[in-house]
Amino acid sequence: MVPKRQIKGPARARKSPALRERRYVALDRQTEELLFSKLEVLSEGSVRDGVFFGSTMISIDLTRVEAHLRRPLGIEGRAALLQTLDGSVRVRIRAMRIAVEEVTRRHPAETLGTAQVETHIQISGDQLHLDIDVEVPFGVSSADSR
Repeated sequence: MVPKRQIKGPARARKSPALRERRYVALDRQTEELLFSKLEVLSEGSVRDGVFFGSTMISIDLTRVEAHLRRPLGIEGRAALLQTLDGSVRVRIRAMRIAVEEVTRRHPAETLGTAQVETHIQISGDQLHLDIDVEVPFGVSSADSR
């Protein structure tokens, strides 16, 4: 008699954990609100061939912000703030909205299309600068095509 061959059972699939711990620093809402309450906005741009090309600079005086924080930022704190802001989607979205609001303010009669936006964040002296380059077509909207 031929012995029956043992077949291995199905292998157990190992699931990845549903949540993964990552180490990063995030900006809290209160500090974000503080930063955006102390800003100055400067915009420039022009329209060429039905497209607005412009730039918006958001400046935040860090000495005014430091007065509301628990301690001065110092060089390391400013570097950490810059890195945190650079990686913050919320900060970039808020900056983009401010830039697009500037386009709307300058051209209220125009229907804005989808904005192409590029954001750069840097610290220069006591100033935090968010530079937002904007390209927005006029007269193009998904709502118009319905």
